Amino acid sequence: MSKKVVFLTGGTGVMGTQAIKKFMEHTDEFELRALFRPSEKNRAKAEAFGEGLKVVWGDLTDFELLERSMEGVDYVLHVGALLNPLCTDYPPEVTMKTNYGSTLAMLRGIKRFGQQDTTHFVYVGTVEETGHHAMPKHWGRVGDPLQPPVYSYYALSKCASERAVAESGLKYWASVRQSFQNPNNPAAMDYPIVGEMPYDNCSEHIDSESSGNLMLQICLNAPEEFWRHGYNIGGGEGFRFAQHEWLKALHGDIRAGWEPKWLARKNYHGQFFSDSDRLQELVPYRLKTGEELLREELRFQIGVLKSRPRLSPEENKQHNHDICAKPEGTVWAAGHSEEHLRVYYGSREKYEAIPDSWDEIELVHPSLEPSYLDHGFDETKPVSELDIEDMRRAARFRGGECLSESMTKGDMYTPLRWRCAHGHEFEATPNLVLFLGHWCPEELRGEWNYYEEARVNPFFAQCWDYEHEGEEPFSVKMACDDTLLTP
Repeated sequence: MSKKVVFLTGGTGVMGTQAIKKFMEHTDEFELRALFRPSEKNRAKAEAFGEGLKVVWGDLTDFELLERSMEGVDYVLHVGALLNPLCTDYPPEVTMKTNYGSTLAMLRGIKRFGQQDTTHFVYVGTVEETGHHAMPKHWGRVGDPLQPPVYSYYALSKCASERAVAESGLKYWASVRQSFQNPNNPAAMDYPIVGEMPYDNCSEHIDSESSGNLMLQICLNAPEEFWRHGYNIGGGEGFRFAQHEWLKALHGDIRAGWEPKWLARKNYHGQFFSDSDRLQELVPYRLKTGEELLREELRFQIGVLKSRPRLSPEENKQHNHDICAKPEGTVWAAGHSEEHLRVYYGSREKYEAIPDSWDEIELVHPSLEPSYLDHGFDETKPVSELDIEDMRRAARFRGGECLSESMTKGDMYTPLRWRCAHGHEFEATPNLVLFLGHWCPEELRGEWNYYEEARVNPFFAQCWDYEHEGEEPFSVKMACDDTLLTP
């Protein structure tokens, strides 16, 4: 029996490394080709994996290489990306070209070789696509409104890439949105993003070995019904923590190292997933318990700390302050940028209203009872029974219209014509709108203007209004968007 050919991006990252390890246990079934950026460090990594790995030397901006690499490939696992917060070291255009451009290049390659019905494309998205779900609406699922955080070109690139994959016309594709993966790149600890996560932010974690195993199990065992859908990657019960709980389990009380005003209250990302068990049901991939995740993360953190200068509690607190005082950090925002302050806190008045002492703040355990946003159509109906009236209802709930006069009942993959509340007309499949949470592409172009969107779009308002009540509307210009590249 001939081997299945698998092309993996991001092979030197945390998730990609774990995926390669899993595939190296199945070299009799798969020929794994992994994209590695040329460097001495990466050449040593490649040699350590042995002869079973075929390395493609290049990077995600070499679009012609990516196109050529699609020839004869059975599975594409697009794990690689320029990630937050490291992508802030580059101009936004670099993030968009790297992440979105690489996706478009591989989709072009698949079509170039006439493999639309044979190549299986697995896109790794991010929970950051749906943005901040503060308590009490801290539960989410695929299909909720997209709300990439302001300033996050990484999240914008992921939204654009997911849309391109879902609308590509491929017979086999899937989008799996990564959550808080552990361990992660320790370099992130030195970026201002550490202060942008609210102390009560809710996150569902997953261990990196399970994430890597997911890539293998999709290629081994994914059933037909898995394809052409989106999923949240998460550990499920036992992997859900508020940020102050997570830090306490690993480092001690958050109150010892932080002042309340140093931590943003808005514009982050994270939620508990009401639907993460669905991915596990279709493609069993989880390898750890929540207790094992914590133990391994603690060992990892101890190893990171041992490699750094030992700090007293007072020095550690000053270190946290200094990181947040870097440009675009929360402490910096309070003294230098009203725009950033409004993004992180809602307004200067809300920032000033945060108590100076933790004694006045209750650190609560978030509810573990799932809740659901309204997706604007009758979800009790079988998908096979959804018709044009359901599309019209969903469009009205998004402040717009379904302009198509008819559709084949139950057909979620033939594009229809839509109009948003701002008058933009666009084509999109019902699957993209109803089950992936996308709407008009113009809403994620030019500027982040979520206040205006919530005013005209009840679907979006569900995840915005409750957290921004009484705030003065404003928008933030984007340095670039997906129009930088042509699909």
